[in-house]
Amino acid sequence: MSAIPEPAQRLAPAARWAWRLSWAGGCVVATAALGTVGDGLPGSWRSAGMIALAVALLAGTPLVPELRWRRWRWEVREHEIDLQRGIIVVRRTLIPMARVQHVETERGLIGQALGLSTVEIHTAAGSHEIPLLRDHDAGLIRARIAELARTDDG
Repeated sequence: MSAIPEPAQRLAPAARWAWRLSWAGGCVVATAALGTVGDGLPGSWRSAGMIALAVALLAGTPLVPELRWRRWRWEVREHEIDLQRGIIVVRRTLIPMARVQHVETERGLIGQALGLSTVEIHTAAGSHEIPLLRDHDAGLIRARIAELARTDDG
């Protein structure tokens, strides 16, 4: 039995910007929360938290989304959907086409602003996604998966 080749498709380049905005927003919210509830903490803990959040904002905003985008790969084949993702630990998932129950697209606020959609693949065991694809591409991929997952009951 031959090994299944690694997936070759990448996410939309704008996915990096979506993840940067999300990361930076999370850092800002965490900083505001620490500023609000951090009054009960000792001064050194609050300062250390603020420094850590500043480092996460300044270093993580450009770095983490770029690494995430470089590692994310996907491919839709006749018999399976192949997903590969991760920054430090790389995870690979093969979804048998026969197990796909339904597939849909979703657009969050950041995705709408950048013209990106996420394809969600549902099986009895749970759901998986191919995030942040160009809207048009996501629609084509959703239709392709739906076509391949169809079975003839007659």
